[in-house]
Amino acid sequence: MKARFFYQWNHHEPVYGHAPYLLAHAVLVEPGRFDKDGFNIYLLSALMSDFSANRFGDLDTALEEVEKVQTNQSDHFETGGQDFVHHITRSRVRFEHSVFGECPEWPIWCCTLSQYKAALQGYRSFLDMPKSIDSELTVELPDGKPEHCR
Repeated sequence: MKARFFYQWNHHEPVYGHAPYLLAHAVLVEPGRFDKDGFNIYLLSALMSDFSANRFGDLDTALEEVEKVQTNQSDHFETGGQDFVHHITRSRVRFEHSVFGECPEWPIWCCTLSQYKAALQGYRSFLDMPKSIDSELTVELPDGKPEHCR
């Protein structure tokens, strides 16, 4: 499974007098695959909203903490932003909606730590590229199912 990072013009605010600007996006790239597993809705949208262009270094901090969890220097780490709380352990990364918690519209969703780390590293590498409509990066997300999602 692959994730694609790219910039897209945001034309949604000309009514308010704002000029169009480039906005980072990420999508799952699998020919003919519907995102039934939630990777676009949870993991990739969380990167865009919760780590907002690494504006405050929170993406770098998350990468450092993920490394500590992977190398047994820490048992867990929790981070989040405007959309999701990310509960990170060696066995899984669990996403819970920041506002609504667990509810029918936003059930708890999990991915493996290696999938999460690959997505974070991909997004970080993408942000190091020139901010251009031509910038694009595709990264491989490892296969796997998380343990103990709840």
